[in-house]
Amino acid sequence: MSLSINTTDIKLGYERIPSRLSIETNSAKLELHQKHAKVNIETELPRILIDQYECFASAGLKNNYDFISEISQIARQDVLEFIGKTAEDGKLLAAIEKGSNPIAYIAKRDASPEKVFILGFIPKASPRFDVTGGSIKIDPERNSEGANNGVEGNYIPGDISIKFSPAKININVLQYPSVSINYIGNDLDKSI
Repeated sequence: MSLSINTTDIKLGYERIPSRLSIETNSAKLELHQKHAKVNIETELPRILIDQYECFASAGLKNNYDFISEISQIARQDVLEFIGKTAEDGKLLAAIEKGSNPIAYIAKRDASPEKVFILGFIPKASPRFDVTGGSIKIDPERNSEGANNGVEGNYIPGDISIKFSPAKININVLQYPSVSINYIGNDLDKSI
C-alpha cells in the first residue's frame, strides 16, 4: 500500500505603501509704513559785489561826470594860479621906480618854467568789496502722529499646514495551503 501526500504552502502577496508627512509653512510678516521726517531748507548764496571804480578812476578811467568835475577843478586851480601870477607881475611892474628890470625878470621866469616830476603807480586805490545775502532757513515739518511717530504696522501671522498619510500594508493570499492524500494501489484493508 502506498499513500501519496502532497502539500501546497500558502503564498502571500505584500503591498506596502509608506507613510507620508508633508509640512508647508508660510512665515509671519510684519509690514511697516513710515512717514519720513521732512526738513525744508532754503538757502540764499552770498553775493560779493566788487566795485573797481576807484581803481579805474585813480588810473584816469572815470565816468563823464567825475571827469568833467576833475577837469573843472584843475581849470579853476589853473585860473586862480594865473590870476595870482598876473597880480604878482602887476606888483613888480608897479615897483618899477625901484630901479629893477621887471620885464626881463618876468620873461626869464616864463621862458623856463619849473617842472615837478612825481613817481606814481596805478592803481592807487583798492577795490571795494561788499557782501550781501548768504542766509539759510531751516524749517522741519512737525509730525502730528502722536506716540507712534507716523509708523503704521500690519502683522500677518504665519501658518503651518501638516498633511500626514499613514503607512498601509495590504496582504493578499495568492495561494491557499492545501494537503492532498492519495492512495496508490489495489489492496485496501477495510477492516480497520
